[in-house]
Amino acid sequence: MSEHYLTFIPANPEFVPASDLSAMAKEVFTHLLGGASAVEIIVTEEIAFVDQGENFEKVQCPRCGAELSTPWWQEAMNRSFESKFRQMDVTTPCCRCATTLNDLVYIFPAGFARFQLRARGPKKPQLTPQEQRQLEQILRTPLKQIWVHY
Repeated sequence: MSEHYLTFIPANPEFVPASDLSAMAKEVFTHLLGGASAVEIIVTEEIAFVDQGENFEKVQCPRCGAELSTPWWQEAMNRSFESKFRQMDVTTPCCRCATTLNDLVYIFPAGFARFQLRARGPKKPQLTPQEQRQLEQILRTPLKQIWVHY
């Protein structure tokens, strides 16, 4: 049986909001979704890669848009994993862009975070930009929206 999740993570992988703001965001998120089988807040000690599951298509360079090879990306991920994703700096092979694993362009979106606001089985696959801004204002940080399919 397949599962779908709508997940929001901070643009800054280290960011964890205050617990009262997280609780408020969870309440608003639940309301905005119009229903989900579960809504939860996940906070981890270490930075984790928040993937898109089966929605993964490719990874692109943020400067020139070239598709990055899966072996190159996997090697960069392995090196970064050794530092528990604290060292995410990479230089893309296409145009030598100095960037981070978090700033690569993931198709579908993905990212790195210690904090997640996640809904399982949401009634809709994404929030509108206005709805996302509402959550960003509550949490006081820019967010990335990730649609996950397992």
